[in-house]
Amino acid sequence: MFIDRRLLSQFDWPLLALGLLIPLCGLVVLYSAGYDPDSAAGAISWLPASIRSIAFEKQALFLVIGFLSLLVGLSCSPQFLSRYAYVVYSVCLVALIAVLLIGSVSNGSRRWINLGFVNLQPAETMKLGLILALARFLSKSPPRPGGYRLLQLVAPFSFFVFPMILIMRQPDLGSALSLGGIGFAMMLFMGIHTKSLLIMVLAVASALYPAWHALHPYQQRRVEVLFNPNIDPRGSGYHIIQSKIAVGSGQAFGKGYMNGTQTQLEFLPEHTTDFVFSVLAEEWGFVGCVAVLSLYFLFIFRLLRVVSRSKDLFAALVVFGIGSWFFLHVTINIGMVVGILPVVGIPLPLFSYGGSAVLSSMFSIGLALGFGMRRLYYVGRS
Repeated sequence: MFIDRRLLSQFDWPLLALGLLIPLCGLVVLYSAGYDPDSAAGAISWLPASIRSIAFEKQALFLVIGFLSLLVGLSCSPQFLSRYAYVVYSVCLVALIAVLLIGSVSNGSRRWINLGFVNLQPAETMKLGLILALARFLSKSPPRPGGYRLLQLVAPFSFFVFPMILIMRQPDLGSALSLGGIGFAMMLFMGIHTKSLLIMVLAVASALYPAWHALHPYQQRRVEVLFNPNIDPRGSGYHIIQSKIAVGSGQAFGKGYMNGTQTQLEFLPEHTTDFVFSVLAEEWGFVGCVAVLSLYFLFIFRLLRVVSRSKDLFAALVVFGIGSWFFLHVTINIGMVVGILPVVGIPLPLFSYGGSAVLSSMFSIGLALGFGMRRLYYVGRS
């Protein structure tokens, strides 16, 4: 469970640096996004500077706790997590069921469990639970040459289909689709037979029409306004319209820190969570966006480097699942804010405000660092 000093020579310092630099950049943007000149300093009022952003204060606290969770993840060996992968998955599944029974309702959705001192969002922790459980199953049941056949995919599919149904009941379409994407990416990593893959594509295509009618009216409206936001400019199209205005007005170098009119005048909704990238684009411009996206690119590249060098299949699958998680969230979130994907409530990892997302993300980074550090020590021990 604890770190052997001999393993420190294999430690991926660039991955750690990127995993800390991205949320620190997010803190800078969040201070502007959540700035309120009338607010009083709270959790970190002992600082000599006057803090006027509640979102900044809370996120800074989340990151401190998140760093501790990173250290916990760093100390977990592949053997330890493989042994308890199904237990973690079961606990996360029970938490999802508990949300539907005793969860707190906010903005028409039941997604959180109020623990008194913090609101827990089990959909975020379920992503890590799925990665661990599916990695355990796939590493113990590798495919035959040519990839998994259709019947062999029933069991791994069941790992994420049931949680997806529970999450969609909240309703939270974005997290449900993210969960399915992570699971499918991990199965593709192991290999799926070409014929089976074609059958799955046809099955998904044939299910699109009934799936459309299974969506809530507001979810259908979000897809419709993707193609024409002006059909509902004060309703479902408002988010996309204001976000595109913010992104476009930033131009090359932005309007300057804390000078974004869409943000400071509060025309941009959800500017500390789902649309925080719009704040970055408005105030820091194209150059700032490219800089942050470059950090994400390097971060995912370092994760894939850990995967390629790992000698343990379970560890490789876990880190690949974490990389898929970050890639999907970054891609979907930025697609949302620039208006090429529907608004589905996916936060920008390590950047958007949110305690559950920060803790699970930082713990996952710790796992990737720990697995990469043990890649030689645990050869043949899985």
